[in-house]
Amino acid sequence: MTRVIAISGGSGSGKSTLASALLDAVGPSDVEVLPLDAYYHDLAHLRLAERARVNFDHPDALDLPLFRDHLVTLKSGEPVRRPEYDFSSHCRLAQSVTVMPRKLIVVEGILVASTRELRELYDFLIFVETDRLLRWQRRLVRDQRERGREAASIASAWERAEQALQQYGVAARGYSSCVVSGEAPASESAARVLQHVGG
Repeated sequence: MTRVIAISGGSGSGKSTLASALLDAVGPSDVEVLPLDAYYHDLAHLRLAERARVNFDHPDALDLPLFRDHLVTLKSGEPVRRPEYDFSSHCRLAQSVTVMPRKLIVVEGILVASTRELRELYDFLIFVETDRLLRWQRRLVRDQRERGREAASIASAWERAEQALQQYGVAARGYSSCVVSGEAPASESAARVLQHVGG
């Protein structure tokens, strides 16, 4: 039986790090990670300047129906081909990524718990709580190194992310079955999550 763990929290809280720690702790033969960030709509039809003005922290920027369909398919024991997204161009790449059904599917993103239809698919919802300043510092470093963005662009996107967290993400804390610190070692948080879910 496939179980789904959803990890929510603010930008830079440590969601991806916790997902990776769970993968390391359990092993790739039993765990697949499905990042919500892979499901942004393809903006190839827009000019680059128009793409940059899109609010990527609003649910409308994401293909949530496809994300949900993929989760349903994985839970039924079938593989999916998830999109691969290029954050520098705001476009989907031609190639997709095969995600296999495993005992444990870990999904993560600010908006993973933004709708009831998504929450109904999760067996466990984890909220990662982290100091705001630390989250900002992490976001700044990540977007500069991994996504090639300038500080002003990152700051603007950060403010939108914080608004999205307040409007759509904070509710995840109320629905969560476990709250962990994004400032604790990821291995310790992963062990706590696995103890909570009985893994």
